[in-house]
Amino acid sequence: MQNVHCFCGDSTEAGCKDFVEAIYTSERLPMLSRVRQCTWCKANIRGYDHHCPAFGTCIGQKNHRLFMALLTGFVVAESTYTMCSTKYITICISSGTIKSENPVSLNMVISTMLFSILQVLWQIVFLMWHIYCICFNIKTYEWINWKKYPEFQMKEQPRSDSEVKSMNPYDKGMLCNIRDFLKPVLSTKT
Repeated sequence: MQNVHCFCGDSTEAGCKDFVEAIYTSERLPMLSRVRQCTWCKANIRGYDHHCPAFGTCIGQKNHRLFMALLTGFVVAESTYTMCSTKYITICISSGTIKSENPVSLNMVISTMLFSILQVLWQIVFLMWHIYCICFNIKTYEWINWKKYPEFQMKEQPRSDSEVKSMNPYDKGMLCNIRDFLKPVLSTKT
């Protein structure tokens, strides 16, 4: 929360961090709820999910749907390329033109197909992870760092060791979570 300016009347900022953190999770100010600071670029982002080095930006409430569309598009494009490359190689092998075919172009097709397969493998897992997060209305950053946020912590009462477990206060049920993702309620302009 370093880039948040606090006006406490005192330059030492005593208690300002606690005040700002209380406001960020406040239900009375929904425009500030779930604002997290990106550790990469130090920006405060509403609905912060993660910093994406591939796109060079933070993924948050404003661009999360675009990110999912791009990720889905990459998976579809690379899967299509892999299928077309496989078909091309199969035709070259079955027709016997593999020896007369330009070896550079065939090697290029094979190497880029292998690269696309590797891309599709990790991107499908990544896409499934983000779909899971959407279904349960939790952000990647919140899932990884749930112990930092009191709203995600629940202590078990009957035990003496009082083990802390994760609880998601933002989960409204799968259908409502998907609806909120597809059509988020923006309370103010940001």
